Parts: sequence; structure tokens; C-alpha cells
Amino acid sequence: MPVTSSSQSFSSFVNGWLIRHRYFVEQLTCASSLDETNQEQQQSLVTQFLSHCLQYYQEKSSAVSLAGDNVFTFFCPPWFTSYARLILWVGDFKPSLVFKLTDSSVGDLTRHQRDRISSLRSETRRRERDVMRDFALVQQSVADPPVMLAARRVGARGIVDGEESDLEEAMEVLKRGMARAMNSADELRCSTVGKVVEILTPSQAVKVLRTIGELHLRLRELVGLERHHQ
Repeated sequence: MPVTSSSQSFSSFVNGWLIRHRYFVEQLTCASSLDETNQEQQQSLVTQFLSHCLQYYQEKSSAVSLAGDNVFTFFCPPWFTSYARLILWVGDFKPSLVFKLTDSSVGDLTRHQRDRISSLRSETRRRERDVMRDFALVQQSVADPPVMLAARRVGARGIVDGEESDLEEAMEVLKRGMARAMNSADELRCSTVGKVVEILTPSQAVKVLRTIGELHLRLRELVGLERHHQ
């Protein structure tokens, strides 16, 4: 995969992934109406859907690692709708959103489940702050006086020997740091969903994953409608 086409290649992957995603959402919708005697069938579907979602982030991680200059595309991805891009958190949904979707999807949580989810919510928010702190440090490193001074000099009188390499090095630091932040954020997104599912019964997990799946479908499928009307 050429460095300059990693985002385009991933965008093509997303098109096929969405077809499978739509199928899984339909299956989750059907499974949500099953009674408790079908837990084995529901658990199998939950496992398959989580694997499907994990594939998305594994492919994305590979694309980000090869993105080079295009790494910035993943922070405002063209395969998301215009609305979705307005609410992105490090290039995708905020992990703590999962708890709001859980609250809206499941009304029969036990006291023990609620306590565990509350503890997980606190842990997730702490890790979100860690990701944002590291991301801010990456951005700050590029804004440090030596780098900005070199940038102003280049803008004022053109490139002087040594200053171009300083700027290129600063941009490489920024790109690597942003890629790390993206991977950390994606890992937190995946682990949060997985940990919530571990707390739930199969029938509860089906309802929550259906809601998450429907949200992802709406945020991505509308891209085609937007392009059709442009």
C-alpha cells in the first residue's frame, strides 16, 4: 500500500465493512426480540459483532501507521458525515459515549451491574483525560519557540540551510505523536465496549451493541447521501 494512498485504501475498506455492518445490525435487531432461552445464540452474535468491530480498528491502525503525511486525514475522515466530523474525539466517537448508549438501551441492570458500570465509567473518563493530555503535549511540542521561530524565518525570507530539516523533523514528531494518540484513543474505544459487554447478559449486550451499531451506521452511511447531493 503506497504511503500516499493509505487513507484512500482504508476508505475503500470501509465501504465493504459497512455492508457487513448493516447485516450485523439487522441480526442484532432480530436477536434483541429473542427470549432468555436463546442466550447461546445471542452470545455467539455478540462475539461475532465485536470481532467485526475490532477488524475495523485493526485495519485503521495499519492504515494510520502507513499514512505519512495523510495521517491528518484520519482526524477528520471523509468516510464520516459532516455532522459526525463535528463531534469527533481524536478521530472517532468518545469512549464514554458508550455509557449513555447503555443507559438508553438497557433498563433492567442489577445493582451489581450498575456499580460495575459506574466504576468503569470513572476509569474510562480518567483514561480519556490521559489521552487528551498526551495529545496536547504532542501539539505543544510543535509550538515550542525554536520550531515556531524557524517557521517564521522560513515564511519571512525563504528556507535557510538547516531550517528546512528542523521543520521537517518537527512535522515528523507531530505525525508520529498524532498516530500514537489515535491508536491510544482507538484502543480505549474498543476496550470500553468490550468491558461493558462483559458486565452485561447476552440479551442486554445485544441491545447495547444494536444501538452502537445503528449509531455507527447513521454516522457513516449518510456520507453517500451527502456526496449524491453535492
